[in-house]
Amino acid sequence: MIESIALHTPDADFVRPYVKAALPGVTVRDIGDGSADMALMVSSTDIYGPGCPLQADEDTPVDSSSEWAARERDFSRAAGAMHLVPVILRCPDIVATGMTGFPRKLAEAVYRAVYYKFPGNEARRSVVHATDIGRVAAALASGGLPQTSGRETLIYNLTDGTDPLIDELAEAFAYRMGNKRISTLSTRPQQWFGRKVYGERRYASYTTSRTFSSARIALDLAFRPTGVCNYLRTHVYDENSL
Repeated sequence: MIESIALHTPDADFVRPYVKAALPGVTVRDIGDGSADMALMVSSTDIYGPGCPLQADEDTPVDSSSEWAARERDFSRAAGAMHLVPVILRCPDIVATGMTGFPRKLAEAVYRAVYYKFPGNEARRSVVHATDIGRVAAALASGGLPQTSGRETLIYNLTDGTDPLIDELAEAFAYRMGNKRISTLSTRPQQWFGRKVYGERRYASYTTSRTFSSARIALDLAFRPTGVCNYLRTHVYDENSL
C-alpha cells in the first residue's frame, strides 16, 4: 500500500472525501503539494467533445483545444516532474453528495416536480458513483500500477457499466427523495407543453444519448463497478455515509 497520493479533481472536489474514505491511512494531497507515491486525476469524458460516438473509448479522438485536454496535459507534466506515472480517470456524470452538472440539475428537476417522461424516450447516459472512484484509487494503491504498455500516461474511462436510461436515473433520484412522483406526458398537447417548459437545450439533454466504454479498466484492473441506479435504491444512508 502506498503512503501518499497526489489527487487532482478540477470541478469535482466533492469526490475527494470518497477517495479519502477509500484510502484510510494514506495521505491525500493536491498535485504538486509535496512528494507522493501516486498521481491520480479525475478528468471528464467531455474531453471527447459534444459530437463523439456512442460508447466512445480511450482511443476515440479528443478535442485537443478543450479545457479538459489542457488540464490533462498540465496534470501529466506535473506528475512527470514528480517522477510519477500519471493516472487519469475520465468520468462521465458523477453521482455523489455535492454532485454538480447534469446529475445535479436532473435531481433538482425531479425534486421540483418539473422532470417529465416522454413516451418512447430511449436516451441513455453513462454515469459513475464517486464511491467507485474511491475504489479504483484503492485498487491502484494496493495492487500497484498496471504496465503502461508503451503509454506514458494511464488513461481510463470509468463508468458504472450500465448506461441507464435518463428516465431510470430520474426514477432512482425520485426513490431517494421519498418516492416522488414523475409524470408522463402521454398526449401530444402535454408533450408540446413539456417541450416549451424545457426549452430546446434542456429537452435535447434529456433525449440525447451520451455513453462511453469502460472496457479497458475492467480488463486492466479486473474492476467491476456498481450500478448507480441500484446504488441509489439499495444503499443504506446513515451517519457514516458521505
